[in-house]
Amino acid sequence: MTPRWTSALVSCLVATVVTGAACAGRSTATSVPAEASAVDTIGQFVWQDLVTDDLEASRAFYSELLGWEFERVTRLGDPYLLARSDFGYIGGITFVEREDPDEPIAQWLSYLSVADVDQTAADLTASGGRVLVEPIDLENGRAAVGVDPQGALVGFVQVGVNAVVPVSGQSAPAGMFFWRDYLAADAEDARDFYTALIGLTADQQARPDLLLHYALRRPGPEAVAGIVPIGSEQVNPNWLPYVRVDDPAGLAARAQALGGGVLLAPRADVRNGSVAIVTDPGGAAVALQRWPF
Repeated sequence: MTPRWTSALVSCLVATVVTGAACAGRSTATSVPAEASAVDTIGQFVWQDLVTDDLEASRAFYSELLGWEFERVTRLGDPYLLARSDFGYIGGITFVEREDPDEPIAQWLSYLSVADVDQTAADLTASGGRVLVEPIDLENGRAAVGVDPQGALVGFVQVGVNAVVPVSGQSAPAGMFFWRDYLAADAEDARDFYTALIGLTADQQARPDLLLHYALRRPGPEAVAGIVPIGSEQVNPNWLPYVRVDDPAGLAARAQALGGGVLLAPRADVRNGSVAIVTDPGGAAVALQRWPF
């Protein structure tokens, strides 16, 4: 992972999350659900980008699996696909050339809204993380990309007063991202890091399907993300994004038929059988969950 491609991701964030327009400058006919103000987004995930070395395979997979439509645009002269539904933009897919043929590159990158990107980047470094892309100016804000102390990739964006971001949380309709779980090598350290970095609070959840689960909260009634232990040395710490769906079992089977894989099929002892974790043809993992469960 290099600053070259993460800079390109941030540059497209200018036109998608922050201004609500496509990278090519085209406007959207469908209204994108938005938060009331930029301040209201702080502590929430506001955008999602898939990094892959096969744009067409990824486009076909998510189009067939989730019904997403795609706009072909460019950023810094490179191809970029904007995913959208009837409810507006969902995320993007960007091309990155694989430098090592044996090293998987496909992954989802989540962007957190913060009050001050420059301070967040400085705090990230001071806390043992690493900044991959230093804060840069956007048309209506600033953004940066880094890895946290456990090695998980994460983006930060300071959105402007006119920001338009996809709806998320319990209000998100089917087909939209609505949740993220941090899969941690050390759940307590991850809790301490993100509560200090972003100014969130964390509540330990009593869940029959997990030994430990923290819910990250900001002021308001809803939690914004979770922290859970990985439970496997074969999985690196990462932010796992969730898409709200109506039939996780059916979509898991469909994902496999489309050339993806199934890491977790719905099980009664895991959130009442409401969640599946699948991989796309490039190996990027995404959770599919029925909500409420």
